[in-house]
Amino acid sequence: MGLIQELAGMVGQLNFVAIVHEYEQGLYFRGGVVIERRVRGIKAGDLAELVAEEREVQTKVGRLRGAFRRRAPGLPEGYQVTWSGRVRHPHRFSKVLRPGVYFHLPFVEHIVTDSRQERVLNLGFISVLTTDPGPDCRAVVISCNLRYEVMNLYRAYTAVYDYEASLRYHTLSILAQKSLGKRYGDWQEPPTIAALERGVIDELRKIVTDKWGLKIHQVYITDVTDARIFKFVGDQPMAPSMGANLAVSSTPLVP
Repeated sequence: MGLIQELAGMVGQLNFVAIVHEYEQGLYFRGGVVIERRVRGIKAGDLAELVAEEREVQTKVGRLRGAFRRRAPGLPEGYQVTWSGRVRHPHRFSKVLRPGVYFHLPFVEHIVTDSRQERVLNLGFISVLTTDPGPDCRAVVISCNLRYEVMNLYRAYTAVYDYEASLRYHTLSILAQKSLGKRYGDWQEPPTIAALERGVIDELRKIVTDKWGLKIHQVYITDVTDARIFKFVGDQPMAPSMGANLAVSSTPLVP
C-alpha cells in the first residue's frame, strides 16, 4: 500500500504542461539543451517577407531530401529544411518562447520562465577618493540605481552566471572606474553627474546588451556624499564585526 501511495504521489507531481504568460519569456530544455521552437503569431507583413526570402533560397538550392538536407551547398546559415525538402527561414524559429501553452515530457524536457518586465535594481554605493592634493583629499560615497529589462532570455541564462548579480557588480565596477580622477569640487557640478551616468550606460551596453541580452534603460546616480568615518576602538585594535563603535558624519554634495 505504501509503494502504491508513493507511485501515486510521484505521478501527481509530474508536470506535462507549462504556461508562458504575456509578461514572461521562456526556454525549452530537452536533455539539458535549449531547443528552437516555431515562432507563433508572426505578423502578416513579416510573414510575407519570410516567404519571399524562402522562395529565393529554394530556387537556388532546389528541393533538398535525404542526407543532403543539412549540408546542401548554398544553404544560408540558420536555415532549416523540413522532411519534405522545403527550406524555412531562421526567423520562423526562436530559442526564446513567446507567451502560450507548451507541452513537454517530464524528466526529459522542462521549461524555464522569467519576467520580461522592466526592473529597477538598487546597486548600493561605492566610495572613491578625490584627486585633491594632501589633506584636501576626501572620500566620496556614490549611490546608484539601474533600470533594465531582459531582452533575450537565452543569452541572459547562458552567456553569464546569475545575470542580476553580475549586472550589479559589473555596473559598480564601471562606476568606480569612471569616478576616478575627479576633484572634490567636480562632484558639486550637475554636468559631472550627467556625464558619469552617460558614460556608465555606454560602457554597460557593450557587454550587458550585446552579449548578455539585457536592455539598459537608465542609470540613476541618486546621491553623492562627502563621508567622514571615524573609528573608536580604545587602546586595542578591534574589528567592526567584534563590536567596534563607528561614528559617521556625512555632508550631501548633490541634492
